[in-house]
Amino acid sequence: MKNLLLLGFAIIILVPAISYGQDFSEHTAVWSPPTPVFSQQFDWLQLRSGEWLKGDIISMYEDELEFESDEFNTFIFDWQDVKELRSRFDQQIRFANGEVKQGFLIVKDEHLIIISDGTEQHYPLSELLSITSSSDDRKDLWDGKVSLGIDVNTGNVNQLDYMASARLQRRTPFSRFKIDFIYNYSKSTLDEDAQVITDTGRLTAYFDWFYSSKMFFRVFDYEHFTDLQQNISSRDTLGVSLGYHLVQNKRLQWDVTLGPSYQQTVYEDSHLESDQHSGVVALGTLFDYSLSSRVDFLFDYQLQFVENDSGKRNSHLKTGFEFELSNDLELEVIFYLDRVAKPVSSINTVVPKSNDYRLVFSLGYEF
Repeated sequence: MKNLLLLGFAIIILVPAISYGQDFSEHTAVWSPPTPVFSQQFDWLQLRSGEWLKGDIISMYEDELEFESDEFNTFIFDWQDVKELRSRFDQQIRFANGEVKQGFLIVKDEHLIIISDGTEQHYPLSELLSITSSSDDRKDLWDGKVSLGIDVNTGNVNQLDYMASARLQRRTPFSRFKIDFIYNYSKSTLDEDAQVITDTGRLTAYFDWFYSSKMFFRVFDYEHFTDLQQNISSRDTLGVSLGYHLVQNKRLQWDVTLGPSYQQTVYEDSHLESDQHSGVVALGTLFDYSLSSRVDFLFDYQLQFVENDSGKRNSHLKTGFEFELSNDLELEVIFYLDRVAKPVSSINTVVPKSNDYRLVFSLGYEF
């Protein structure tokens, strides 16, 4: 009898506990976030962490995706952090073999799907090189920056210095168009008849066509240069060149270019009887390295071999650091060197020095 009572008591205790354990396990199943309803008003991005963002695909180059969120402005994500990507517009997709496809884009499970004219094309994600919008009039194909630096000295030295620069660039999967402009001006402020110390400007423009993931052709390369101290009223150079990406990844870009050009130089005043014309062999290298997410190092060197009356060797160096203060603002510390190996003097004046140096601190705004 005693054993029967103990058995009944155990049943009374264990049966509710087993039932509760079953109910608890049913309610503690692994939770997974719901998949959003993909509104066709937005592009959609899912990160490896599981978060979804809606907004606009701007571009993907060098293993970095630029995405403008509907709520959080523009962000740049490492491509390895992207789990899923869906576009609402046609995209231009370039592959490592140079082939370019166009259509709606879906990236999922290390796989790439292009939907065009009702058909799907499937590719391994490892073959993807770049993504841009297929709409040529979209502003997202363009980016730019303007910078300004001012230095005012009073007391023993009364001098005003300022520098202005601007950059505009347009990129597609198979081309790049870029314009750079920089102007430096410096004068003494001792009296009304202020002496101009520096007055120099440089405008460069080029168009690159990407032949492959490593090689590109600079089919248009133009430079306009003026320098009062070097007695150069204007120096215009037009040419073409062949370019090669020595290194290109999400942190480092290192390019070299080589090609022929034609140059015309107009001097302010010289013993030469006319303007100077010269063939040019132009050599250049661009080294752009991201030391961190907020600090970039830049080394840009251009060298021109010309005839003696055009300077013999003309070179331009731009190197320094860019510090990102916010998403749009940068502090720049840049060193410039302009060199003419054989300067041409004005009549009855001394020959200008070959080298001009400048160290410039400026604030830049990106757009």
